[in-house]
Amino acid sequence: MFNKYITVCVAAVFPLGFVASALAQSATPIQATEQQGDGGYSLKGNTLKAPGANAQQPSAAPYELTGSSISGAAKATEVILTTPVDASAAPFKTESGLYLYPTAFAGFGYNSNVGASGTAVVGSSYYNLAPQLVAEIKTKGDRYTALISANSTRYTSSMDDNYNKSEVSIAGDNYFSSRARAGWSIGQVNGTDPRSSNLRTTVDKWRSTNLNGRMIYGAPEASGRIEIDLGNQIKAYDNTGTDRLDLTVTSIAGRVFYRLGTRTLALAEVRNAQAKYPSALSTASSNTERRYYGGLTWEASAATTGIIKVGRMTKDFDQAGTEGYGGGSWEATLRWLPLTYSAVDFQTAKTTGDSSGVGNYQVITSNDIIWNHHWSRSMTSRVSVGSLTTDFAGTARTDTATNYALTLDYAVRRWLKIGVDFATTDNTSDKATSIL
Repeated sequence: MFNKYITVCVAAVFPLGFVASALAQSATPIQATEQQGDGGYSLKGNTLKAPGANAQQPSAAPYELTGSSISGAAKATEVILTTPVDASAAPFKTESGLYLYPTAFAGFGYNSNVGASGTAVVGSSYYNLAPQLVAEIKTKGDRYTALISANSTRYTSSMDDNYNKSEVSIAGDNYFSSRARAGWSIGQVNGTDPRSSNLRTTVDKWRSTNLNGRMIYGAPEASGRIEIDLGNQIKAYDNTGTDRLDLTVTSIAGRVFYRLGTRTLALAEVRNAQAKYPSALSTASSNTERRYYGGLTWEASAATTGIIKVGRMTKDFDQAGTEGYGGGSWEATLRWLPLTYSAVDFQTAKTTGDSSGVGNYQVITSNDIIWNHHWSRSMTSRVSVGSLTTDFAGTARTDTATNYALTLDYAVRRWLKIGVDFATTDNTSDKATSIL
């Protein structure tokens, strides 16, 4: 089935290659420092990027480690914690100086393995609608935003996997001097966990209240820079019998950057995240996770940029007698722009996740290759291949999932995109009876 859809997609895309040169003059340049967002942990981001057909799959960790995302690009970003807006978006300006950025994505796709199952494989077409409104105001160099967004997906052959997500938030970026600046945000995300992610047969609904802060000291071109992240997340489930999954995460992270050259910075980072599970029936135990990283971030040329962090990670449990984890860990994102309108990203990470009912915890290794190409100002494509290996500590079980996806977007208006998406997941386990 998957080969059939790939053939159709290639047939549709291949003719575009002959006109790529002709379109190059009008193609939209891709910025070397453009980031890929939050890795699926939240809805924050511009919905003009087509949501993937496998967006409902479990993320690499069951909760968001606030302040733990890869940060610290070689070039200073204009956005700290406020909501970014697409440079090509069409704002509406009010007399009071408030800018409104309405955007929307409407798409159709096919997922050949909706539940990422290794045995009970179910394929389904689906429809997706993702509207978003960002309000922005700038005053005396500071920036403030308010965000309202939603994401609704309906499967034609697997209605049990239908889901709705939404987010509301307010945020501010404040600049106190040429050296000191800070960002803050507060918001709520209403989301879902896919079937089988918590050993349940239903799509579990949850709501998460998030507080985030980031303080930065050091001018953009200075020899050094310091960043401190603070965060708190309260996540509560709504389905009957899911209160055992409720948790609170409190986190702090610190980074120090030292300039090695015009385009290269060395960095050292320490992160601490405490996860508390209040229910005595929880399948996961309260724990503290720490990461210690050293690395580099660079913009070697207009065509290459990246950040690499390598170090050690520990996971210690509050419950006496529960064996924790200590071992190597890494995070890396590399971007190559062979053309101003084409970008190839390579992302890799090794992290831990809390137990969903099998083993004491999970050790997760992920690798992704993503190719984004602007065929014209209106048409873009995205091809991605990824692998996810999950080791269940305390058991002999290891699961491996490989994901393939192809997306085509077309901008009907500056505020509206439509798209077509095809995806599949091959999931295997060394414990045949344990495959989701």
